[in-house]
Amino acid sequence: MTTYTQNCSRSIAGHPAGVLDILIQSFCQWMKHQHLKIQVAQERRQLLEMSDDMLQDIGISWAQAETEAMRTEMPSGRLT
Repeated sequence: MTTYTQNCSRSIAGHPAGVLDILIQSFCQWMKHQHLKIQVAQERRQLLEMSDDMLQDIGISWAQAETEAMRTEMPSGRLT
C-alpha cells in the first residue's frame, strides 16, 4: 500500500461523517448540474419548434435559433 493510500484511508477513517458530507454535497451539485443541462437542452430544442412570429417576438431570427439549438456548452450565467 502506498503512503498516499495509507494517508487517505486514515483521514477517511478519522472523519467519516465529514467525508460523507462532502460526498453528498458533491453528488447534489453534480445532480443539479445534470438537471440544468437537461433543462437547457430542452429549451434549445423548443427554439426549433417556434414559429417565425414567435421567434420575432423574442427578438431572434431562425438562423440564430438554429445556431443556439445546436450549441452544447452551458450558458455561463446559469452556472451558479
